[in-house]
Parts: sequence; structure tokens; C-alpha cells
Amino acid sequence: MKTRLSIVIILFVLLTIPVMANDKTISFAVGHDHEKMLSKNYPIYRANWEFLNESLSLLGYSIKTDIGPWARAKHRTQTGKSHGLFMAANFEGRDKWARLSNPIGFGTFGAFYNIKNPDGMKVVASIRLGDHDKILSHFVSGDVLEVSTAHQGFKLLFNRRIDRFVMSESYGNYLLNTELKEYALQIAFDGSNTEKHTIHVAFSKDNRASLEALKILNQAIQIGIEYGLYDDAMSRNNVPKHMRLSSNRKNKE
Repeated sequence: MKTRLSIVIILFVLLTIPVMANDKTISFAVGHDHEKMLSKNYPIYRANWEFLNESLSLLGYSIKTDIGPWARAKHRTQTGKSHGLFMAANFEGRDKWARLSNPIGFGTFGAFYNIKNPDGMKVVASIRLGDHDKILSHFVSGDVLEVSTAHQGFKLLFNRRIDRFVMSESYGNYLLNTELKEYALQIAFDGSNTEKHTIHVAFSKDNRASLEALKILNQAIQIGIEYGLYDDAMSRNNVPKHMRLSSNRKNKE
């Protein structure tokens, strides 16, 4: 049985969190391949999707998805058409437009390269992130070719039209192990020049409804971690330990 203290905590949260204007739904803008990342199990992505759904349900909330290309998903969040952007790393410049949720993991970011051109650095590409955000702080944004999707970037890299493709190591490896297997033997990740960032849900800092949703989500994250939902989701989806938060699970019995 859950302790009386746990019940008191949830009741307190339910009484103190802001009430959404229309219903108890929080909308997350997600990338175009959201459903594939769930069904084919991109581990850190699916684990956090399950964790946040389960944690929000404890507070009586559910998640609505707004699916589209990444740049459009970010724009929907910036303009308040969606409450939050799932998932968003703590990149340089992101604080200019967003407030980030409590962290939900870690990601390593760097460059993939074609093994037939291991030293090439002339043409560097990345996924289009929109204004302000910089995926690697040491790259000057004007020197980086932007593409709409990771699939386009990997195709260019495979055909040696670019020398480096900058992105998340885990997302890149997920694609090379699932949807882009035909490229896998020719593309590798350069682990010599990487950055580690915390992972969050990003909310528009200029939109009241988004900031209300942020408060609710942070409460859900805290309760979900204490109830062990985070650890369970990470283990269930085989998320590498270096990508997980340290355990703050409390005894549920």
C-alpha cells in the first residue's frame, strides 16, 4: 500500500497546481517520426514518453501530440500553439525563447562521418533548429548547412556530399539500426569532440498557458520519479545508464 504521506503529497499537488483553461490536456509538439520512434523503440525517447504519460495521469492529465517537422514543432511551441516541445536538449541559446522542464535524462551530441572520408571537415551539416539554438557550441551557425530531417542529413553523408553531420549520438544510432540500416556500415560517430546536455521538455517563456503547463509537468516529473515510474520506464526500454538521471526513487510500500 502507498503510505499516507504519498497520498497527502498527491492531494497537495492537485490542490496547488494551476488549472488549465479548457481541459486537463497538455499538448506536446513532436517531430515527424514520433510514432516510429515509439514503435521501433528509440529507448530514451519512448521511455520518457511513457514516463511523462504515466506521471501526468497521476494528476489527472493526459498528453496530446502535435506532429510535424522539427522546425515547425519548435515554432508551434514558441507561438503557444503547443504547450511544450518534446524532447529538447539544453542547447546554447535555447534560454532565449524557452523555459525548460526539470531534466528527464542526458544526451551526447557530436558528429557522424563517412568512414571513407574520416578526416573531412569542410562541409558540416545539422538538423535545422531554427533561431537561437546551437547544437554544438563550438560551431558557428553560419558555417553549418541545415537540413530538414536526420534522414536527409544521413543520405548526404552516405553519398559524401557532406563531411560531418552533427546531431544526437543516440538518435543517430537509433536511425542507423532501424530505418537507415543501409547506411550503417559506412557511417560512424566521432566520439573525440562531443558535448553532453541534459534533456527536457521546452516551453515558451512568453506564453502564459505554456508556463502553466510547465508547472504541472514539473510536479508530475517529481512525483513520477519518487514513485519509481522513471526508473521503471528506463529499465523497461533498456536506456543506457549514462543517459538516465540518478535514482531518487522512494519506497512505495
